[in-house]
Amino acid sequence: MRKLLNRKKLAALATSFACLLANQCAAGDITSEPWDITADKITRYTKPEAIVAEGNVVLRRTKDTNEKPLTIKADWIRYDIEAERVYAKGNLSMLTADQDVNALEAVIDLKDETATLTETTLVVPENNLHFSGREVEKTDPVTYLFKKGDFTACKLEEGKEPPWRFQADEALFKVEKVVVLKHTVLRVKGVPVLYVPYMALPANTKRKTGFLFPEISQSDRSGTGLVTPYFIDLSPSSDITLYPGYLAKRGATVGAEFRHISDYNSRETIAASFLHDKLDDADGDDYKSDDYLRTEKNRYWIRGKLDHDFGNNLQAKIDLDLASDRDFIEEFRRNVNGFNDSDRSFLKDFNRGLTEETIPYRPSQIQLTKTWSSSFLGAQMVGIDDLADDDNVQSQANTLPQVLYSGIVELESMPVSFSWDSGYVHYWREEGVNEQRFDIHPQLIAPLPLGQYIEGTVSSGIRETAYRIDSNGSDAFDWAFDRNQNRTAWNFDTNIGTTLARDFDMNLGSVSQLNHAIRPEIGYSYVTLDREDELPDIDEIDLLGPKSLISYSLNNYFRVSGSKDDKEYDRYLGYLKIIQSYDIHADRNNVDELDDYTAPFSDVILKLNLYPLPRWQTRYQTAYSVYGEGITKYDLYTRYTSTRGDSVSLDYRYTQDTDINQFNAEVVTRLSDMWYLEADLKQSLDENSITSASFGLTYHPQCWAIKFMAEKSSDDQRVAVLFSLVGLGQSLGIGFSGDLQGSFDLDSGGGNDFDFDQ
Repeated sequence: MRKLLNRKKLAALATSFACLLANQCAAGDITSEPWDITADKITRYTKPEAIVAEGNVVLRRTKDTNEKPLTIKADWIRYDIEAERVYAKGNLSMLTADQDVNALEAVIDLKDETATLTETTLVVPENNLHFSGREVEKTDPVTYLFKKGDFTACKLEEGKEPPWRFQADEALFKVEKVVVLKHTVLRVKGVPVLYVPYMALPANTKRKTGFLFPEISQSDRSGTGLVTPYFIDLSPSSDITLYPGYLAKRGATVGAEFRHISDYNSRETIAASFLHDKLDDADGDDYKSDDYLRTEKNRYWIRGKLDHDFGNNLQAKIDLDLASDRDFIEEFRRNVNGFNDSDRSFLKDFNRGLTEETIPYRPSQIQLTKTWSSSFLGAQMVGIDDLADDDNVQSQANTLPQVLYSGIVELESMPVSFSWDSGYVHYWREEGVNEQRFDIHPQLIAPLPLGQYIEGTVSSGIRETAYRIDSNGSDAFDWAFDRNQNRTAWNFDTNIGTTLARDFDMNLGSVSQLNHAIRPEIGYSYVTLDREDELPDIDEIDLLGPKSLISYSLNNYFRVSGSKDDKEYDRYLGYLKIIQSYDIHADRNNVDELDDYTAPFSDVILKLNLYPLPRWQTRYQTAYSVYGEGITKYDLYTRYTSTRGDSVSLDYRYTQDTDINQFNAEVVTRLSDMWYLEADLKQSLDENSITSASFGLTYHPQCWAIKFMAEKSSDDQRVAVLFSLVGLGQSLGIGFSGDLQGSFDLDSGGGNDFDFDQ
């Protein structure tokens, strides 16, 4: 820099000799490496060497340097050449690619790009950050220290108060890194709503290490709580978020989440939560009033998922789900890094979520699969974290391990295919019956030559299954039979069907043609066993029994075609199926008493799956008893999702055998550019009670959002007002919630409550 400025002095003497004789120049410019100066009036002084420019002054770093472009504009500038310092005032601005600074006056050191400024505003265009302060120190090219400063991410309009701003005694800002605020007041439309003594916020469009917005909470069970997430950027493909916190009635809590992505098909996420709980379940304070009294102090929940693609159709998947007790996941499901956040994250990243929080059996598993053109090999191990704490029933069976190998090949010399299914599994329980089982099932499959219009297949095979059975635990679960068992089964299956299709001309919107294909089918399945041994009943292979079953189905398939926006299309519309079977082996010894025999006819099952629009699915299934019991099952589900992310879904389920009779509904929609509505309802129709319900209405202008929310469940009632500040990499949520009696909750927005990019 010094050598460049010395050359600048020589160039200035050579190019402005007339100006030097007169000690001043008219409107013009001086070009000297590495700076250009233009102004209405330029005066050059020699002792000490300085340049004074007046009127529309522009000082610009020339492009032939390795330094970043910098432009300084002002009404008046004095440039001390030896000190490499600029004094500027009047409509002062400093412009770089990522900073826009305006001030009343400033002293600028060009050598190290530091400055002292007064009445200053700073704008970072890339993420619309605005800073202002009376006294500002620029301590390096990217760092500013504001005294008595304001900070917002809203677009400023002259004469109008921004929707929100932070007002701090001191604000330290590092471009593309962090904002550190001390003794800060959050003002909404000029009204102070929150004081924070210290906060550090990410101020970048890229991932950076730093504190995220805290979760401040208040509840009857936990008291006042504070969780301050801290994000650590390890690399472009991995990061860690820590969740240290404290709950007044419960004690210290900590959490962590690690994420890593190797490629499109390979990634992993693991998260953990820990609480040293000072609160015990007691007879008068039993969570959920389910007679489960927790005494565990050190409570935890560990969950994670991994997908890895080794190439050549070799893939691995891992699921992890371990908890200290069955209440922990439910108690903190809505907290930051709780069940709701984790489940949404896993569904988004891995296309599979977590086991429902109410289920006390938490499966963890590892799978390894390899596929070829005509065969499949898979292995898995499954461990069940049994949190039911019930000594009267067998504990859950762990799979340690299971191996499957199956395939099909065509025999070249005959029109016959050979298929096989084989596997080994070891089921182990801490309390109860265990088994090791080897199973092999080869079959021959052949087409039936039934003519041009009717097609069919026939298959037959032998199934051999060998067992090694033992038991663990008390005498109540002792295995009283021979430990070594085997079973031989023979099966015969055939299926006959035909397909009729026709195109129908239509004039319905953009649809011009409907294709309807109808396929009636009839099938027969026969299974015989060589003997009836005593076997465990862990899975469906153990429950295999004699069968002689006739079944029929009437299948209807639909497609539509037409033209839309001058483009031809042809898409799948759905299907309608009617299915029933007749069991020849059904026990009909006491036909006069319905309860004493097994009905040979199954329920008539109707299945409907339609896509009236490309993003609208309707699925319906029902079962009707032919023995006077009426409808035994309903399952109705419909969902529509728009291109901008709106969605509405309805789900009704009724099953006679399990007493399920429940209605679920959910809607998420954008009412306008600034209003969003979301609601969900789960209702038990048998008990005529609401299992859970929530309603949320969000108002989201340019740089902030407020969400009104009400929730009701069997355990709690909650209302909330969530205020989010947009533009900081993660939004700040401020809410009020509780039991409708005045408690409050400052809850984290975190980008999970709102998704405005849909």
